[in-house]
Amino acid sequence: MSASNTATLSGWRWRQHGKDDDEPWHQCSHSRPTTEIFTDLLDAKIIPDPFLDQNERDVQWVGEADWEYACDFHYEPDQNHSRQDLVFDGLDTVATVYLNGGAQILQSSNMFHRHRVDVTSKLRPGPNTLRIVFRSALHYGRELEAKHGRYRAFNGESSRLHVRKAQYHYGWDWGPLLVTCGLSGEVRLESYASRVNDVFVAAQVSDDLQEASVNVTFDAILDRDVSVDIEVVAPNGEVLRASTALGMGETQGSAVLVIPKPHLWYPVGHGPQVFYSVDVVVTGRRDQVPLHSVRRPVGVRRVRLVQQPLIDEPGTSFFFEVNNEPVYISGSNWIPNHSFLTTLTREDYASAVDLCVKGNQNMLRIWGGGIYEHDALYEECDRRGILVWQDFMFACGQYPCYPEFVASVQREAADQVKRLRQYSCIVLYAGNNEDYAVAEMLGLAWDPEDNSGDWTKTNFPARTLYETHLPAVVSEHTPGVPYHPSSPWGGKGTEDRTVGDIHQWNVWHGSQEKYQLWDKLVGRFVSEFGMLGLPAAKSISRFVTDPAQRYPQSAVLDSHNKADGSERRLALYVMENIRVDSMDLDSWVYATQLVQAECLGFAVRSCRRQWKGPGREYCGGQLVWQLNDCWPCASWSLVDFYGEQKLAYYATKRDSASLALGILRSTPELKGLTSPPPPVLGPPHDLAPKHHIFDVWAVNGTLQDVDVQIEVRLYDIASGVLREERRLDNQALLSNRTTELLEDVSVDEKTAVQAIMRNVGDGRVIARASDWPQPLKYVGLAASPDVSLSVLDGKVELRATAPVKGVQVYLSQHERNVSWEDNGVDVFPDDVYTIHAPELVKGDQVEARYYGSTC
Repeated sequence: MSASNTATLSGWRWRQHGKDDDEPWHQCSHSRPTTEIFTDLLDAKIIPDPFLDQNERDVQWVGEADWEYACDFHYEPDQNHSRQDLVFDGLDTVATVYLNGGAQILQSSNMFHRHRVDVTSKLRPGPNTLRIVFRSALHYGRELEAKHGRYRAFNGESSRLHVRKAQYHYGWDWGPLLVTCGLSGEVRLESYASRVNDVFVAAQVSDDLQEASVNVTFDAILDRDVSVDIEVVAPNGEVLRASTALGMGETQGSAVLVIPKPHLWYPVGHGPQVFYSVDVVVTGRRDQVPLHSVRRPVGVRRVRLVQQPLIDEPGTSFFFEVNNEPVYISGSNWIPNHSFLTTLTREDYASAVDLCVKGNQNMLRIWGGGIYEHDALYEECDRRGILVWQDFMFACGQYPCYPEFVASVQREAADQVKRLRQYSCIVLYAGNNEDYAVAEMLGLAWDPEDNSGDWTKTNFPARTLYETHLPAVVSEHTPGVPYHPSSPWGGKGTEDRTVGDIHQWNVWHGSQEKYQLWDKLVGRFVSEFGMLGLPAAKSISRFVTDPAQRYPQSAVLDSHNKADGSERRLALYVMENIRVDSMDLDSWVYATQLVQAECLGFAVRSCRRQWKGPGREYCGGQLVWQLNDCWPCASWSLVDFYGEQKLAYYATKRDSASLALGILRSTPELKGLTSPPPPVLGPPHDLAPKHHIFDVWAVNGTLQDVDVQIEVRLYDIASGVLREERRLDNQALLSNRTTELLEDVSVDEKTAVQAIMRNVGDGRVIARASDWPQPLKYVGLAASPDVSLSVLDGKVELRATAPVKGVQVYLSQHERNVSWEDNGVDVFPDDVYTIHAPELVKGDQVEARYYGSTC
């Protein structure tokens, strides 16, 4: 007898549905098991590339049409396989499935549902044909909206709120309107006699971490009596075994094992990423023939979301604890990595997670307007130790809650949580993105004191999803992971900085505060914040094909900037802060990226400073909006669509390092404030002289106390003369917290400050920080700071005779890519700044631009 057999369907063909019965089929030109209509139309050269120029507007008809796919597959009956299932991992979105031209076998209207269809009696020996008709999600959503009522949406048309589809397909303030359809997941034919599905290895770790109780559960489809044997292999090779017996027709099974002194999985920077290997083997009880087996790598860890009173400040903490160790979060928000997700490979996901690790990040928030991500992303996060905050897929809207919608969402949540619960990286589920903020902005009925659990009769009906249905699914299927009703959420409202998480958009959006005031904007956990910056100039040359359109204000570039009011806001932040001597494209790209880097640096430093040790976790972390792009555009991303790292990527990398320094310049009046001061009415400039002071602090994100040497130097900016130097020898930095080093040191408006952290033993530079008078546009720069570069194998050394801001190095010829480990750095006299780049060869033509030289 043979074990189960699985065949992934491929060789798909497609055509427009309903146009003409004689409409010819087009064969997919690729061999991927997943596919979608935009990529197939592109491959067939029927549409222009919507990512180039202004082609997006020329392909809108695609989303208004219906489409169909078909494929042929061979089935050979096997008397030992009593059942055949067609398994659909994802259909995007309104799909009707037909087998062999007969009656339909499946209807689906939720992209996030997974389907298993018994087709045992419907298959033919030999060739079979599967056909899937995809209705336009736009038309379908508009019909539902006409039936159930119109609800308000921020971004995209309001009909999207009725359709359980990736919401960003409808257009966002960083993404295009490209409503695709197709096979978003694999389709497989599974032939078997008996098998287990949804194997879940739930490990509950004791409070003292000395024991783990492991409950292995599974669903079963059985045509006979079976034994289910479970083997758990520890990282050191030790083996635990358990077994259970199930009778024919039973549908669920479980077994419990106890692991003494478990090997624990940790996030990056806190310990190793180790896994147990769990094998589940199904064997016929009568004949001992193997029928099916499943192998799972399992990371064992204890996770808590800690929200408890703080010392000396109001509200409660909001931080993650893994294996009893508080973990400060420096990470990013993740949007889908492409508008056409079926084009992505495992290597693409691995590269994205590698960016996080190299950028000193330890968390990705999977944002609620995209998708429950591909397994490859979570697998890589597990492997590299990147924690995951997982939103449910609701974003920026007033969602409905009628019975059919609720039923679809409940199944969606169960399908996806049961898929994702195997990943140790997931440490939080959140009900949605910003829907409570939308409720506040629209004045919807939301009484925090009403805990009835059913708000379907109010004008904020989806609260029932977020506070009743979704937490019930999480509790049932993955009880060890915390649930948070929304992001942001907590306290007296979504802007309460003392409880829960906040999205701090009062820089860029909202009141458009000066980013130098970021220390007044910190919350208990800042799960969104950002500043827009243009992509690299060489990226722009890839998607703007007409050289005449490659200037900052061109129609094409504006069409690739979806942010509302972006031209005004970006110009405001640039012009408010730095000199702009030229508006050529290279200069404008550098200017926007420098401002983005400066803003995010202020933000990260301000947040990390508030991680002050036990009972004083005043800020538990920050997540930059956003890591990535889904198409080539100007956005808040740290890395543009083509993989070019913006200056902000390097700035946040430096400020998120396990050992880092921070400096903040202020005035005594500003330092005493906990919120930004109100706008000044009257003359635009206060003529009274100001007394400036600065503080210096160090962050030790490691789990060991560290002794370091700190040097603080004050330089005249124009001349490069060293005015003052302070040394803090053998400075003890306590583990996993911030240590204040200097406070209220006087400084004038002609002086820049540099701080250097050195290893006590060998004097090696561990970290640097710098501080400049603000805004930078008023700073009297050195006339010719004499910046010099020494290009060696694998690195470039930078020197300057006066303080220089934002030195960006690049190859003068773009014939190859170079992986700069740092960039956009501040260089000071008496200090050689080394930037490593493995591909660099001595003699390469490396050039530099810096603030004052190019913008």
